[in-house]
Amino acid sequence: MNAELALAVDPAVVDRTADPGEFVVAACERAKAWLREALDHGEIEQIAEIKSQAEAVRVYSTQKQLGKDAQLAATEIVRRAERGIGLAIRRGQRSGHIAKRGDRGGCGAPGVRGGNPGDARGDHLDSSAAFFRNGKERADSYAMADGVSDTDFEDALGQAKADRDLSRANVVRKIRRRGAPSEPGQQVPEPADGSPDAAARRGELIAKLAASGMSSQQIGERLGIGGDRVRQVAREHGIDIRADAVLGRARRFDTNRIVRETVHALEGLAMGVDLADLAEIDRAEAPQWAASLRRSLRVLRRFARQIEEMSA
Repeated sequence: MNAELALAVDPAVVDRTADPGEFVVAACERAKAWLREALDHGEIEQIAEIKSQAEAVRVYSTQKQLGKDAQLAATEIVRRAERGIGLAIRRGQRSGHIAKRGDRGGCGAPGVRGGNPGDARGDHLDSSAAFFRNGKERADSYAMADGVSDTDFEDALGQAKADRDLSRANVVRKIRRRGAPSEPGQQVPEPADGSPDAAARRGELIAKLAASGMSSQQIGERLGIGGDRVRQVAREHGIDIRADAVLGRARRFDTNRIVRETVHALEGLAMGVDLADLAEIDRAEAPQWAASLRRSLRVLRRFARQIEEMSA
């Protein structure tokens, strides 16, 4: 782990400090420099590593009740790392080192419906899929990166910090509000607004963003609606979203990253379990929690055995 963040979840170190919460805050502050350096050099692996470590620090700070400031400091590093991953992926896609949608030709393996067995574009490239746990995290990371200047991101992050809410949803919401046109009559329509005026304005925005090179997914993230709805509006208005013409899927996953992030997350959780007072457990919830833990532990034990067998 990054040395600073590793110390922030080491009970032997934290417990010896005069103010554990302040110690975590200081460690996270220094981690910002590591993030900036990793991003400057395009070291996406290190950015992903710092994100994983910061998430462990966030969990540990919450479970050990080190204070809201410590939790926010760790969460801020996670948000910064998510944006950094989005920026690094886009940079890698532009340089041809990371696969983008379309590099695999929208095709699957031979025999898969819609596949083209002769098209192996992108097979030599790294996949971006393994950098995200799910589609929502991927979409939000790109929403914090695509077309968002450093100034806009810092301002949005500052507003979220003032709210004492650095959740990804709140940060993305602040960014979208800043990105909305401010002139009278030029606001982004609310997603639920189905009025004729809103529909017309939405069509204008989609046409403008499509012309700038955005895909329907990216446009949807900017307007707060789904990609399917963007494509529907585009069809109704005869808008050509050129970026969609090269969309495809890169489905390779980085197994080592998955294992590494699982290990780091479990380290943070394990450190906090000893802090739980069983006398305060909600007995009504206990059976459901126990059953869920047993299921998860079975999977983890099996996985641990498989890894041990490989190293034997």
